[in-house]
Amino acid sequence: MAEPTLEPEALSDTQISPIVLAHELRSPLGAAQGFAALIAAEAYGPLGDRRYAEAAKQIEDACRHMESLIADVVAAARREFGDDALKEGDVDLSEMISAAHTWLQCEIVARGVVLHARVELVPVVVRADAVRLRQALLNVLGNAVRYTPRGGRIRVETGVDADRGVAILVENDGEPGVDGFSESGTGLGLYVTRRQMRLHGGDLVLRHRPEGGVSARLCLPAARWISGG
Repeated sequence: MAEPTLEPEALSDTQISPIVLAHELRSPLGAAQGFAALIAAEAYGPLGDRRYAEAAKQIEDACRHMESLIADVVAAARREFGDDALKEGDVDLSEMISAAHTWLQCEIVARGVVLHARVELVPVVVRADAVRLRQALLNVLGNAVRYTPRGGRIRVETGVDADRGVAILVENDGEPGVDGFSESGTGLGLYVTRRQMRLHGGDLVLRHRPEGGVSARLCLPAARWISGG
């Protein structure tokens, strides 16, 4: 028998508080703080090392993404979220997964988990809003990192079906019977993620795995598939 699909709970305006907002900003803010710490501690050597420039670029990207998160949550609180126009372009899903891995690296190491990304030989390219799709991926991956037990594994891969479309699958190990979705209890991250996917004509599908952990699928319609896979 197939596992039942889990529905992220709809939120009322009163639930979208500054405290919840701060919780949802944890992943990009943690990335910014982590890379800043690398620079401050000269972790790779003298300040002239080229990797400091790369870390600084990551800080800049993370801060820009945080600004986008704030705008989206404010829009959600005003019940205007679903009307936002997409800024579409060609998006390489392999590059996006790699960037998300880098952003979350500090938290992955701190929590003692392993993230394994299966990358296609021919990159999967879709037509999408890169900022919104990246936000959805970071929400799902960040949730998986927080709820995977120490020593556990997280698996990320892309899949393409000419009829059903494109999907990013994120699966993590976990304790059977444990609800691994949202520490805050409000599910705002999942609510925002589903909104982002539905703006693309897709959806977020969540299932508990019988052996423990969660399977999260970010689905895009076949019309958005450009190449690869």
